[in-house]
Amino acid sequence: CCQRETVSSMSLILTVFFLSNVLVDSTQIPILIAKHRKGYDKNKEQRKNIKTLVQQMREGVFQFGRFKSPDTILHILEEVRSPDKFKYFRGKDGRKGWICTTKIGNDWVLAESRQIAPSCTCEEVLEAYLDGSLQSRWSEDKVKQVTTIPCSSSNGDHDDYYRQDFVLHSQRIITSHTGIMRYSQKIMVDKVTSTGAGNQKEDLPASYCALVDLDKTQSNTTNTKPFNQLSVYISLQSKGDDVNIYAAGVFQVNRKVVPNILVFDASGIAGNLAGKGTLWLSGHFEEAKKLSKENIPWSSSSLISEK
Repeated sequence: CCQRETVSSMSLILTVFFLSNVLVDSTQIPILIAKHRKGYDKNKEQRKNIKTLVQQMREGVFQFGRFKSPDTILHILEEVRSPDKFKYFRGKDGRKGWICTTKIGNDWVLAESRQIAPSCTCEEVLEAYLDGSLQSRWSEDKVKQVTTIPCSSSNGDHDDYYRQDFVLHSQRIITSHTGIMRYSQKIMVDKVTSTGAGNQKEDLPASYCALVDLDKTQSNTTNTKPFNQLSVYISLQSKGDDVNIYAAGVFQVNRKVVPNILVFDASGIAGNLAGKGTLWLSGHFEEAKKLSKENIPWSSSSLISEK
């Protein structure tokens, strides 16, 4: 009984990833680009730290580097888990993709996901991230309210970013409840462009890297937020008519929300659910693709109304 109730409480952790990158309403706004560069960062400095990667994660000092390619991140994380650890998942609600969860120790968990958003562009995927109506549709049992505030720099003292203020529903933890949970996070979106090889010098579709961290400067954060520390990397890359999405999150679970009961440690389940939680984008664009084949105009609101 206790194990089942703990598993239920872990489901709120799926908000740990970038599926929290949404607006309170479906109004589209320009995507804020923090920085733009030609090509990914090929600096191998982060790779030199591979021998101390686990220690960095356990001490809470590990941070994903900016402009890193997904291949680089995947290579770095192979020190923590094997490449074949990803498992395919398909949910009843339409989300699908590959997930991987690795317990690091000291309450730290690495959660990863890979998915394909069909028949869309990276920009359309970003717009979906920034659509609050989609968050309500895919996480309505966990998310009460999300407020996203674009934070543009007027004097160049910081990179442009989004601040998100979250309000989560109360979750049952064994014999008690967490109460309403509140926290804030920052999202920076970087743009990577490149040109074709050989005689094909035309610009290729842009790729994007996003980094998500907790915003600890906000005073309304509750003690019962799902995690104490968080660092998330997200990659969007066009491949033909589709978009490949890879996400990796290193987070320290909050033991007030994710208990460690004797031999049953729920942090692994929390990470597993976090990985699954990111896969709604594949389901969203799969539905859009079906509507397009039927010549039915689609939008976020039209997809929601069919649920």
